[in-house]
Amino acid sequence: MTLNVSTSLNSALTREELLDDVLSELNNISFRDFQGALKRWHDGALSLVHLNLLMLLRARGPLTMTHLAELLDVSVASATGIVDRMEKKGVVERRRSEEDRRVVEVVVTERGEKVFSAMQSERQIRLTQLLAEIKDADLSALLQGLRAFREARERVVSRIPEEARAFA
Repeated sequence: MTLNVSTSLNSALTREELLDDVLSELNNISFRDFQGALKRWHDGALSLVHLNLLMLLRARGPLTMTHLAELLDVSVASATGIVDRMEKKGVVERRRSEEDRRVVEVVVTERGEKVFSAMQSERQIRLTQLLAEIKDADLSALLQGLRAFREARERVVSRIPEEARAFA
């Protein structure tokens, strides 16, 4: 049961009701808004597939084409096409592995890193604007909640096998 946003925070909610309300609030930040933000942040220069691949590379480091294809859940041929287009844009490049020169890995270039820097700067500006609208007491409660959220996430992620942590 999802409670109305106007429900008083001081009323005694069961844990289930509280969880439903928190999930409802989190879901009000819709995926469509997130997609729109991503498109604005990178000025439409890269598709969401390209951004997904860049995020994988930043999270995991250099990856072989086979490993990228597995993580993206596409064929190696599809991954090759995606990487080819991204290479033409200068955001990734193929390099020989330091450990085994026979292995070719895909890495983020300096230009690819600048995409993330620009996105982070834009995100910082927008979050600062949003946070400026929140009263100090609510901001303090938000900080406490976000810290608890991060700690819970770290505990959950620590229980996930390493190979399954692509975006955990």
